Parts: sequence; C-alpha cells; structure tokens
Amino acid sequence: MPSALETLDTLLDAFRHALSTEDMVELNRITEAVRPAIQAAMADVKEGNTDSGALQERLLDLQALTERASQDASKAREEAAKGLREINQNRNAVNAYANVRNRGSRY
Repeated sequence: MPSALETLDTLLDAFRHALSTEDMVELNRITEAVRPAIQAAMADVKEGNTDSGALQERLLDLQALTERASQDASKAREEAAKGLREINQNRNAVNAYANVRNRGSRY
C-alpha cells in the first residue's frame, strides 16, 4: 500500500497533467481526492512516519498548481465573457438592421 505522501505525489502528477490538457472533469476529480490525501499525510507526520518538510514541499507545490489553475480559469472566464459580448453585439446589429429594413418597407 502506498504511503500517504506517495498518494499525494501521484495526485500532484495527475493534477499537473490535467492542468496541461485542460481536463476540467479530471481536475475536479483530483481536487476531491487531494483533501483526504493531505489529511492522511498530516496524520503520518504526527505519527512520525513522514517528514514534515517533505509534506510542506508537496503543499507548496499544490498551492502553486492551484494558483495556476485559478489563473487559467480566470482567463477562460474572460474569453467566454468576451465571446458572449461579441455574440450580443452581433445580435444587436442584426436586430437593428431588421428594424431599419422593416421601417423602410412600410413606406
């Protein structure tokens, strides 16, 4: 059975891969699994089975990955909002054209 630290390492590798492939479903799955892995690793540290420095390294790595994921998500939201604004502008232009065309045909 792998140690809690090894499990955390595996999750961090999977997190990196999911982040690089922009696999949001996998990122969510990994995120759910990280908390129990951290809790198990912290229990190992308390029991003296794991070095606290090793766990701290993993936690710093996780923090950096989480910040990157957050930045990527912000960029994706901004791009989606921009796309929606463009669609709305196009819709407004089409409606304005239709209104002008309909007014012109009445005369």
